[in-house]
Amino acid sequence: MAYSAPKPLHVKWNRLLNGALLVAAVFSEQIELLYIFLALNIVTLVVSIRFGPARWLLALFEKHLKGWLDVPAAYERSYAMTAATERFEIGLRLLAGTAVLLLYPCCPLAAWLITVGMGIFMLISAFFGFCLSSFGLIGLHYVRKHCCVRS
Repeated sequence: MAYSAPKPLHVKWNRLLNGALLVAAVFSEQIELLYIFLALNIVTLVVSIRFGPARWLLALFEKHLKGWLDVPAAYERSYAMTAATERFEIGLRLLAGTAVLLLYPCCPLAAWLITVGMGIFMLISAFFGFCLSSFGLIGLHYVRKHCCVRS
């Protein structure tokens, strides 16, 4: 079967879903959400963004959020994908997610900082201001929490 590039909306929704999952992991301090993140990305790597779990979820919401989920024509190029770029993007997510899980037992702060970085990169196109300020506050919270606990 020949590769067919996903629509910009599918790419945007995939990034939003992954970014939201990372935000939930950081806010709730639940590293187990990274397992869900990795599982979703493994499935997506196998079946592509066009047919992956984020697309299934989008199908549930599309009828109710018609018009809110559109990608303006000026931003469509930001979500353009080829087979190579799709695999590369998902591969980087899997690599970073695995690094987080490996670092978490010995360096939880480093693991959360990587998670914050991944969340920023995935949400940057949709929620740039909110994302940076939220993750900045979370980062300060973690630094204060870990510095105070060890002192």
